[in-house]
Amino acid sequence: MRKDKTIICKEYRFALAGNPNSGKTTLFNELTGSHYQVGNWPGVTVEHKEGICKYVYHKHPSRFDTHEHHSAHRNDEEHNHIKIIDLPGIYSLSPNSAEEVITRDYIINEKPDLILNIVDATNLERNLYLTTQLAEMNLPMIIALNMMDALEANGVSIDVDKLEDRLGIPIIPISASKGRGIQDLINEALNIAVEEKSAHQAVVYPSELEKYIREIEKIQGSMCLSAIKALERDKLILKNTTNGEILNIVKKAEKELGDIETLVAEARYAFIERTIKECTEKTGDNKQYTIMEKIDSVVEHHLLAIPIFVAVMFLIFQITFGPVGSFLSDGVDMLINEKLSGVLLAWLERLDTSQFLISLIIDGILAGVGGVITFFPQIMLLFLFLSFLEDSGYMARAAFIVDRLFVRLGLSGKSFVPMIMGFGCTVPAVMAARTLENERDRRLTILLMPFMSCGAKMPVYAIFAGALFQKQAGVVIFSLYLLGILLASISGFIFSKTVLKGETPPFVLELPPYRMPTFKSTFHHMWEKAKDFAIRAGTVLLMASIIIWFLQNFDFHLRMVDDSGESMLGIIGHFIAPVFTLSGFGNWKAAVSLLSGFAAKEAVVSTMGILYNAPDTDSLMSVIGGTFSPLAAYSFLVFVLLYVPCIAAVSAIKSEMNSWKWALFSVFYQVAVAWVISVLVYQIGSVFI
Repeated sequence: MRKDKTIICKEYRFALAGNPNSGKTTLFNELTGSHYQVGNWPGVTVEHKEGICKYVYHKHPSRFDTHEHHSAHRNDEEHNHIKIIDLPGIYSLSPNSAEEVITRDYIINEKPDLILNIVDATNLERNLYLTTQLAEMNLPMIIALNMMDALEANGVSIDVDKLEDRLGIPIIPISASKGRGIQDLINEALNIAVEEKSAHQAVVYPSELEKYIREIEKIQGSMCLSAIKALERDKLILKNTTNGEILNIVKKAEKELGDIETLVAEARYAFIERTIKECTEKTGDNKQYTIMEKIDSVVEHHLLAIPIFVAVMFLIFQITFGPVGSFLSDGVDMLINEKLSGVLLAWLERLDTSQFLISLIIDGILAGVGGVITFFPQIMLLFLFLSFLEDSGYMARAAFIVDRLFVRLGLSGKSFVPMIMGFGCTVPAVMAARTLENERDRRLTILLMPFMSCGAKMPVYAIFAGALFQKQAGVVIFSLYLLGILLASISGFIFSKTVLKGETPPFVLELPPYRMPTFKSTFHHMWEKAKDFAIRAGTVLLMASIIIWFLQNFDFHLRMVDDSGESMLGIIGHFIAPVFTLSGFGNWKAAVSLLSGFAAKEAVVSTMGILYNAPDTDSLMSVIGGTFSPLAAYSFLVFVLLYVPCIAAVSAIKSEMNSWKWALFSVFYQVAVAWVISVLVYQIGSVFI
């Protein structure tokens, strides 16, 4: 009888690995809830997420347990720490991209307690290729077989027990989006991690290749994949090998067998094809595939695709900035700028607070931050729609659709994928460009990123559109987004023919199946995108509002002034205001607001609220309506759309380009384009109005 294993380590590390679009992110979110940290992998800007698993072990025997070692199970106090490390989504462990290198190196060097491999049941052939590689790392491993309900809808059934037997790896069927099977998955994963049940090589390689694999294994250790990678001349594996005998074996194998990589791939795919044939059975028609074909025949039609995409986005903007979004924002405005402001003012007066402090709190902090928070519901609404499109599978098709237009302009379709992220925030979008293999494409994408209107600009659009365009608010704001995309396309064409010449590589993008997003998943994605706005409102905008209030109320001799035009801000504003005369908004308060937008674009609204002494959103809209003409307001919005992004984005551009020269070029180019286009809008518009 085997002796019971004693639990020593109470923190387990589970590495979550899988293909893109396999439901990996959904499973990670389900396992960790909102309790995870986001950063970057050391040395690269590929996103790194890890969190503590919220599921706890439930005592019931595993189907892999025997009566002799039930006592090895941990109690509820012994397993509370299960750290989930979300590895980048990849298709294989070939070192062709930063993501693949990160995943492979993490598993090899860090040796997690368990590999949690998520597999899309509807696409076994593609997913199992990575599974066979992970199994050859000889670490404890479990497969989460996801989307079983979708597979049945496709008219296919899987014999899970037989598949488990063929792969030699425990399998738990789950539905990550619906939270089904997750508890069983964690229970079994803990059993395997504690018992250290390592996966093993399931693929049968040709005997002549197997001979060389075993020879290298004897020299470097027992991990089959490492031996195979050495035979495939993986530079990182060979670099870490000081034994010249391995290189001699590699040369001998190449001389005898030829292309080792092709031989290995053929053996893996032959095993996968045979396994799928034995373990799956067609039970009916693939209704989902038929529906997908019909939908794609319309949304990807060579004539209808772009008009449909534009119509979808236009509808979203109409709802967000039309009656629905305005109603929600008005409610928040009434709550913060009317109710809260009145209660707070009365409370401060009862405490006999000085006018100096009352002005700071009411006219500075509340007017600045409150004026921006008013538009939080509209930002949430927009991100809700975008998250729905992303989770449904349509956003990937949107990238594919727009690629057709981009290629004609000399741009890479790959650039559009991180550009989509730019509609949320420029900083992570710039960082996402790191995944592009081609240096020319990476630089080009980063230079074009600021043209994508980030979510921080939305409060500026909303307050100006509400003040001067009202019923046409959705149309006006939608036109700004289109203008940004148009100018990005034109700029990309110019750069690709001048400072960044080069061949445009082909764009390969996997189109995920259409799925009905769950409320939980969509809400989670929406909140993650909107959370940054909420954090900035409580930090950057709070500080900016205090600084702006101080600069507006004091001169350079630190004396309090009655006329804000004589303050530090007033003097600076009067100096730079003439630059914007041709754009139609050459007043110093507008000029200073743009200057504060360099810290954070939301600060444009905060600054205006303070400078115009507007206690609430309605007051600010009224002042804007009396100060700007509709044409001047639109010119102002065009400038906000196009000019230099916030300081955090500029810092990210410098970091990713690894050059202050390119970062400063980006800043000057954006400001120049913003000034020229805003002048053209105002001057040409003046001819017709």
